[in-house]
Amino acid sequence: MATRHRLTAQGAWLTATCLPLALAGCGIQEDSQTDGSADPPFTIRNVTGNLYEARTASHNAVFLATTDGIIVVDPLRADFAEWLEGELAARFDSEVEYVIYSHHHPDHAAGGQVFADTAIFVGHENTAARLESGLPSNAARSDADGNGTLERSEAAGGYLASFDSTDTDGDGSLSGSEINAGTQPLDVTYTEQMMLTLGDSTVELHHPSAAHSGDTTVVLFPNERAAFTVDFLHARRFPGTLSGYTVDEYEAALATVDALDFDILVTGHGNAGTKADVSGFLTLLRDLEADVMAGIAAGLDRETLQETILLADYSDWLLYEQRRANIVGEMYDTLSASE
Repeated sequence: MATRHRLTAQGAWLTATCLPLALAGCGIQEDSQTDGSADPPFTIRNVTGNLYEARTASHNAVFLATTDGIIVVDPLRADFAEWLEGELAARFDSEVEYVIYSHHHPDHAAGGQVFADTAIFVGHENTAARLESGLPSNAARSDADGNGTLERSEAAGGYLASFDSTDTDGDGSLSGSEINAGTQPLDVTYTEQMMLTLGDSTVELHHPSAAHSGDTTVVLFPNERAAFTVDFLHARRFPGTLSGYTVDEYEAALATVDALDFDILVTGHGNAGTKADVSGFLTLLRDLEADVMAGIAAGLDRETLQETILLADYSDWLLYEQRRANIVGEMYDTLSASE
C-alpha cells in the first residue's frame, strides 16, 4: 500500500511513516429534517474548495477529494453509499481511501461495506467498543426491561421502521449484532486527536467529551476552514433529542468545537452554518434550561411547561414546531432527575 497515507494520533501525536506502522501505533482494532414529503434524490453540493456535502433527505455526509483519493465522513446507509461510490468514480475518477465515523449510531455509520475493498475505516476508540459491546446507545436508552435487546414494543423511529428487516433471526427482538450488521468495523482508532494526510490534503479528528453519545468525532478540514459535527450540535435547528445529557455536558463538548479554527460549520442534519452557530446552539440550551428551571420552581408540571415554554426567539429555527415541546419535556425530565 502506498506511503502517501499518513496517520498521526494523540495521546502523544504518534507519527507513522507508512500505513502498517500507523495501524500498529494507533491501535488497530434520529431523525428527520424534512416536512414528511417524499424523499428527494440524493444530492451533492460543493462546500468550498475540494470539500463536498452529500445528502439524503434527512442526513448529511461530507467528503474531501484529494490528489490521491477520497476521504468520506459517514457512509449513512448502504443504498446511499452505493450511489456515492458511483458518483465519486464518475466525477473524480477516484476511489475512497478513508472512511471516518462521526460516531457509532447506525443512521450515520451503516453502509460502509460498499467502500471496504479500498478504504481504511477510522474512528474513536469508544466507537469500536460500542460496535462490539451490544446495542447502540440510542437504542439502549429504549431498552426499558434492560435485557440487552430491543423488543418491538420498545423500538421507535428508524429502529421500529426497519424492525422486521433488522430482526434477521426472527425472534421478535433486535440485538446489537443485528443492528450493527450493516456497520463496517474500524481498522484504526484514536484516543484524543488524530491527523490524517492523504495526497495534498490533511484532516484532523478531535474527540469532544460526551454529549448525545460518548464516542463522537469532530472532523476539521484546516485548508478548507470547515468543521463537520454530528448530532450534538446543530446550526439553527432544533435537536430531536438531548439524549439525557445535561447542558453543562453539552457546553463541555461544544467547547472542543469552539476551540477549533474554522469558518464553515457542516452538520449531520439540516443546513450548514458558521462558527457562530456553536455559541448560538449553546444559547438555545441555556435558555431552555433557565425557562424549565423557573417553571419547576413555580410548581408547574411537565405538560404545562411543554405548552407554555415557547422559546419564541428560536421560532425561525428548523423543526421548531415539530420539536420544541419534546425538548422542553426532555429538559424537565433531566432537571427533575437531578433534584
